[in-house]
Parts: sequence; structure tokens; C-alpha cells
Amino acid sequence: MSHFTKEQLNSLSFWRDLNPHLTISSNHLNATPTQTIVDDLLSSASDSLWQDGYLNCQNVFTEQDIAPLRQAMEKLYCHNLPQAFIYLYDESWELFFRLRTLLQNFLGDNYSVLPHFWAWYIIPGKAKGWAPHRDSADQSVIELYGQEMLVSLSLWVPLTDATPENGCMSVLPLSCEKDYPAPVTDPSEIALQDILCLPAKAGSVLGWRQDLYHWGGRSHRNAETPRLSLSLEFQNSDLDPLCEPLLDPKHPPSPEERLNLIFQQFEKYKHIADLPKNFEAR
Repeated sequence: MSHFTKEQLNSLSFWRDLNPHLTISSNHLNATPTQTIVDDLLSSASDSLWQDGYLNCQNVFTEQDIAPLRQAMEKLYCHNLPQAFIYLYDESWELFFRLRTLLQNFLGDNYSVLPHFWAWYIIPGKAKGWAPHRDSADQSVIELYGQEMLVSLSLWVPLTDATPENGCMSVLPLSCEKDYPAPVTDPSEIALQDILCLPAKAGSVLGWRQDLYHWGGRSHRNAETPRLSLSLEFQNSDLDPLCEPLLDPKHPPSPEERLNLIFQQFEKYKHIADLPKNFEAR
């Protein structure tokens, strides 16, 4: 990336010119339509989340919804730029805002966006997803007035088909982990038969409570396509913030704030993310 200066990377004009088919603005998202998720799918997702800690909603977004973002991520890849810069563009935030019905079902009407996000471009046969981990060490479910309440939720959207060959997500279901003497802290503690692989069509929505043990797979040489995906994290805003600043889903950060947040992600995830060599922080 030596051919890009710090001035360019901090210039919104540079990013607008790089992907002119996307927008970078301060517009609110109130007019963004809600994604339709049928009751049966929502009920199935709820059962899966409460029993096993994850949800897998297939084919939520259309090719028309996700193709512009995939095109932009291809452009980032061609220029050896970190994929997290996709969050400069309005369309990334709009995609997740369209999922507010799903989010409100689990986190209540008053949910907030955590300042945690990432994007992946897993090269066929040459890269892998993140190692086994939990998104948060904090308690993901609390009991209030005799009922369990979800504290936080991570959502993950594949922009290409995520397959076992190109590194789809895998999880240790809660229904399996509860039989372990203690929560898993090392992948070697997992019985291989307990691992659940989660293939997902492009435009699907996967999610998990933030204490679920999960990871991305390694792309095999026979993978037909790269694995492109986005993630964003959310919490019930009626509870104390897990991390600040909490973001308003209806009023995403300003372009300048997004740029600051992206550079913060590089620092936050440098222990686990595969960033281009010689990338210099802001």
C-alpha cells in the first residue's frame, strides 16, 4: 500500500472516487425499508438462538442488495486495502439497519450498535477466517423478572456463498458445550463431533449471542470463490453499555466518525485480523 499516502486514506474524496457506485453521506436511514423476515423463519431463528446460541436465516437479502457491496470489496482487494473500509459507505450501515425487525425481536425496540465491526475477504486456498473465540467475555444473557433477556448479539452477512470449502463459519453449539465440565478456553478441548459447520448462501444472515464459541474455516484449494462477509454487533440499550460509544442504528456515524472507527478496529483486532503488511495506522 505504499502508493497510497496517509492524506489519501484520510480523504473522503479518495474513497468516493474509489467506489463511485456507493455513497458516503450523513443522511439518516429512517427511509430505509425493513427487510421482510417471515414469522416461521423468525420462530426458527429464536428456537436456534436460545437452544444453541446461534441463528441461521438463509436468503434474506437479494443479489441486487449485496452485489454493490461485493463489487466495492473486490475493488478494495485489488488495491490491497483493508476490507473494513467498506464501512465508510452508507450501504454497509443500511444493510444492517434493514434487519431491525430481527434485532428488535431479540434485543427489544431500543437496541444500539456496538462500535465493533469487520469485513473479510478470504482468498481461495490461501487464507482462513478468525481463530476460535467468543465476541465478548461478558454475560450475554441475564435473567430479569424470571425471564431470560439477551444482552448482545453479533450479526454476520455473507456476500458470497459461504461453504465448507471456502471457510464458512463453525460453532460449538450451547447444547453441546453445556455437557462440558467448564466453558471451553482452548480449541483442543472440543470434541470434533460437537463442531457444527454453518454453510450460508450469499445474502443470508447468521448471528450468535456473544458468548458463543465460534470461528471461521480455512479456505481449501478447491474453493470455487472467495468468502466475502460483513459483521456488526448490537446490544440492548436498556442495559449498561458494553462498550462506548454506543451508536444509534437510525443515525449512523458521520463519515468522519466512520473513518475514526475504522482505524480503531485495526488497533482492536490486530491480534486476530490479517491486515496487509506495512499498513500504517492513522
